[in-house]
Amino acid sequence: MRSIPTLHSIAIPSASATETKPGIEIEQSTTEEPPYKVILHNDDYTPMEHVVAVLQKVIPRMSVKRAVDIMMEAHTKGKAVATKCHKELAELYQDGLNNEGLIASIEPD
Repeated sequence: MRSIPTLHSIAIPSASATETKPGIEIEQSTTEEPPYKVILHNDDYTPMEHVVAVLQKVIPRMSVKRAVDIMMEAHTKGKAVATKCHKELAELYQDGLNNEGLIASIEPD
């Protein structure tokens, strides 16, 4: 006969109390990886409208105003930080921007 494990108690969050009830403890480990900057670099041939449209397409929740501000900073200063996020997402954004004809890089913040 097979033995089936059973739980005798579980942790139930309570809105009125901060005490924990007996149950299963799950230990979460988080790595403290530094955030990465996605940097947009200026070029002399991509139309400004295209840069704004690509920023909005590639980076979620990017407003038109924010995209224009990033584009103008890159245009006047040579580069601008488009966003900061964890490394894997920064790499995804970099690839998306590069695939649309823009010049982008990432670096630790």
